[in-house]
Amino acid sequence: MPSNSGQPTQQPPLGAIKLRRDKRAGTLTYVLKGGHQSAVDKNGVSVDTYIHALYGLVVQRPAKRVLMIGCGGGLLGKMLSDAGLDVTIVDIDARSFTLARKHFGLPEKIICKTGDGLAFMEKTRRRFDVLIIDAFIGENIPPQFTGPFFARAARRCLAAGGRMYINVCLSTKADLRADKLATRLMENGWLQNGGAVRLLDQRGPARNCLVLAGKVKGQRRPPLHHLPATDRARLKREFYGMRFRPVEEA
Repeated sequence: MPSNSGQPTQQPPLGAIKLRRDKRAGTLTYVLKGGHQSAVDKNGVSVDTYIHALYGLVVQRPAKRVLMIGCGGGLLGKMLSDAGLDVTIVDIDARSFTLARKHFGLPEKIICKTGDGLAFMEKTRRRFDVLIIDAFIGENIPPQFTGPFFARAARRCLAAGGRMYINVCLSTKADLRADKLATRLMENGWLQNGGAVRLLDQRGPARNCLVLAGKVKGQRRPPLHHLPATDRARLKREFYGMRFRPVEEA
């Protein structure tokens, strides 16, 4: 996707954010530390396959309260809010909320909290039906969202029957980071009380893989609810090519 312009913001806490507009494709992309965080078409529809997969998984079953860790452009939060869900987003970088509201249409009614996502999960008194982890520095999940403390904190902030979805970026076919995270969840109580841990993976080497945990045993491959104005063929090919697969030993 060629970029015709870059619009940098101020530096720290996590480095410069750039908003890249592609006039030919009609897209706007949010980039942090070289990592593609969000991209939207001229109508405000996400062009990222995994965003549509997450949306389809969440709305497949009844839910009211959603906690998202990581904002970026806030496109998934906007989609879920538009579907009638009560959305709270936590991000360590307050700039993401400003940019998401100004450039990506993040609704004012969404609750935005600036701070560390793990600390929020450990302390909040609210209980959520759905937890979504979509936090990255570049293309890597911050390490605090991969260990046993995270596994316990995530279970703590979910209501009975709650579900968690984690977006993981994989760089090669042999990349087992999603499998390692799934295994860690299974080792830290996520199979208790009828829970399950599953992987919904895209095809190809560099790709997104979704880790599902909690009451997700009967979830099906989601349908595509929204279609962007640009890059439709690519998105449909990637979306309908997603498959549940077993967790591999890492």
